Amino acid sequence: MNRSKKCVFVSHCLLAQAVVAQGLAKNSPAIVKPLVEFCLDNDINIFQMACPEVLCDAGGLIRDVRGKNWYENNGLRKTSSEIAKEQVNYMIDLTHAGFKVLGVIGVEFSPACAPSYLNKGRRIIKGKGIYIEELERELHFQKLRIPIIGVNQRWKRKLRKQLNDLLHECRLANT
Repeated sequence: MNRSKKCVFVSHCLLAQAVVAQGLAKNSPAIVKPLVEFCLDNDINIFQMACPEVLCDAGGLIRDVRGKNWYENNGLRKTSSEIAKEQVNYMIDLTHAGFKVLGVIGVEFSPACAPSYLNKGRRIIKGKGIYIEELERELHFQKLRIPIIGVNQRWKRKLRKQLNDLLHECRLANT
């Protein structure tokens, strides 16, 4: 059997809920199963990106829930930029080796990994997390066009649709 050439890059916590801030691992105790099941069913390789909130000096494994502004003032931008450069270089290596990076899957409401929505206390606003901003900046700099989607575990139908859309785009690109 030939190995699959399809892959996605995912936020660290999607495969390891142990790294989320205190009190946030409510819907999944360990992994986000619908994402992993979809990738297994469609022979998609999963590349786990490092967690900038864990690696940032002000973060760590045992940390309280903090917002984007707090992390902006406490070193997450620098950490995110370093991780983004490493991950984009890895994506470049994969594409040169004939692999297709279908997309990046972030986590909505995360101050680091949100592609579309941020949590501002009691309201949700349109916005991106710091790591996603740095990743997009590096992708643009390297002239890579890789879609970034966001996961929210409560939006199961939306997650499946977004994953199917990524797979469909891959099929169109290969025809």
